[in-house]
Amino acid sequence: MKSFFLKSNKCYLGGIEREDFLTLVYKWANDQEVCHYLETGLKPSNKETFSKIYDEILKKNDIVFIIYDKKTNKEIGIAGLYEFDFQKRSAEFRIIIGEKEFWKKGIGTEVLKLLVKYAFENLNLHKIRLGYNEKNKGAEASYSKAGFVKEGTWRDEIYRNNKYYNAIFMSILKEEYQKLKDTIYKDI
Repeated sequence: MKSFFLKSNKCYLGGIEREDFLTLVYKWANDQEVCHYLETGLKPSNKETFSKIYDEILKKNDIVFIIYDKKTNKEIGIAGLYEFDFQKRSAEFRIIIGEKEFWKKGIGTEVLKLLVKYAFENLNLHKIRLGYNEKNKGAEASYSKAGFVKEGTWRDEIYRNNKYYNAIFMSILKEEYQKLKDTIYKDI
């Protein structure tokens, strides 16, 4: 029986087990379409490497979830809070929707909002930051919709698909979330 830690309208989030990581995430990381805008997928992955990555996640206390579709309980992606800085009370948000039939359905935005709420209300973080490939317009729209503010650009930071892309960095502060809590976050 699956255990769900966080719930929203379209999805559930549960703890990610080694077997999920070694099958599902491994599969998504080797899918060029899924990784089109990511640094992940630049070269083929193997399960031994993914086993080491999973161990690192546990050592660093990253909080990583498997995303389940609420209607079918199907595993559709991963999301989490990484690279915690406990002095600054900040973490980095990352997400991959690996099952393509769930793209462009608002699930990524909902997961983002769910984890922002969790980070500020349960973990008492001060800032959530993220970065994305400038060509990923879906990510840009999702992050802006959730109240993230652009902080800057690193030029030619990502090499993918035989060319360089700028990396865009955004963040949201707890005080900004508090102002949006009763509007864009009210349904989470």
